Amino acid sequence: MASNINRQVGGGFDHAQTKVFFGRANLIYALIAAPVLGLFAWLSAQGILLEHPGSDIWQHAAALLALIENPDAPANPFIVSDAGSRHFQPLWVAWAAVARVAGLDVWQVLALAGYAAMALFGIGVYVFARALHPAPWAPLVLFLCLMLGWALPLQHTGFHSPLTLYYAAAYPATYMIGLSFILWALVLRSLVRPVFVIPLCALAVFMFTTHQVGAVIGFIGAGSFALCWPHGPIAVRMRVVSALVLAVCLSTLWPYFNAVEIVLRPGNTTWEGGPAFYSPVYLTAALIPSIFGLAGLRAPESRALLLMAGVFLCIYLVGLTGFQLAGRFLMPLVLVLQVGLAFYFLTGMGSDRRRPVVIGLIAAANLATLAVVANLLDITAPATMPGEVTFYEAAGVLTADIADDQPVAAFLTSAWPVVATGQKVLSVPWPEPMIVDLAAR
Repeated sequence: MASNINRQVGGGFDHAQTKVFFGRANLIYALIAAPVLGLFAWLSAQGILLEHPGSDIWQHAAALLALIENPDAPANPFIVSDAGSRHFQPLWVAWAAVARVAGLDVWQVLALAGYAAMALFGIGVYVFARALHPAPWAPLVLFLCLMLGWALPLQHTGFHSPLTLYYAAAYPATYMIGLSFILWALVLRSLVRPVFVIPLCALAVFMFTTHQVGAVIGFIGAGSFALCWPHGPIAVRMRVVSALVLAVCLSTLWPYFNAVEIVLRPGNTTWEGGPAFYSPVYLTAALIPSIFGLAGLRAPESRALLLMAGVFLCIYLVGLTGFQLAGRFLMPLVLVLQVGLAFYFLTGMGSDRRRPVVIGLIAAANLATLAVVANLLDITAPATMPGEVTFYEAAGVLTADIADDQPVAAFLTSAWPVVATGQKVLSVPWPEPMIVDLAAR
């Protein structure tokens, strides 16, 4: 992998020319990634209050509202109870502090969080691509594969598709994607310079305390690189793995909850719902053309990616037994396959001029498909159009004369816009591990 960069880019450059070439590649990456990700953040900020009642944004808004009102002892954002909340995690605690200092309301701070998440995503792609592959175009090729490697647009929290990023820019799950890229880059750098182990451990603590599922996905990738990357002594590899284990242990010190206990206590075990992760249409949308990324997983440097994909696939298949959470591991599996696709294009790009042409054809085909399918399914349309009464406004009017500490009965997902107004409900429809009597409620 550390072979001559000149060969990767088509040869013949001295050091100064190579530096200029890298500079141009970085500039082009910034000129493409910044407006694209900025557009996603802007769309997310514009559409937050227009979301449907089953959107995750309402529960995040309710948690932020509770933290803004009382960061030292926030009340449960959903029910009248002394129970804490898994949403009182470091990311929202930090953004609540920003809101209090700057005098922002919950919707303004969520808009800012979306811009920060998209910036983190772009930075994460860049530093990971730079650590993974020596080619100057590595960040740009990886970014294009991640954005355009979809036969059909998928819109679900945890994916990194354009239609997911534009509506879920500020979500903790989206933050975890960018942070996972940075974590993987730190692992690769740590195998060369152990000094990076300390920031690696600190980042891992933040990730696991903030979003356990997203962090586990990131840790699986980090462990795969630590074990299978062809460079690095055994002692350094074990140091990286130990840093991840230590991070999980340190996460138990978070004052609002114990992240390990949350993982071991699922909450409402009778909950059912979510998309059909195992349906032929869903699999087609997820795996075409990403499945062709297997072509990039044959080199010794890509064995870590192959291990990562294998672990994600095994966990995903466990979902066929009825373990619903396992279906979400289709998302990181697609991501790794798209990284493999980028790896294939980058390896030998200088010697095979057809590969840039293939990238262009895939990009053009998927842009066209994205536009056509999104238009036919009206998938980019908000739940309520501008000028109409939103679900949030309706919930506010409905509960205006009821004290916030007086719980109301809200059926199924109508509970979410209600709690976003600050009103408490009798129960919420999705698992909340710290509400032990959720199923009874």
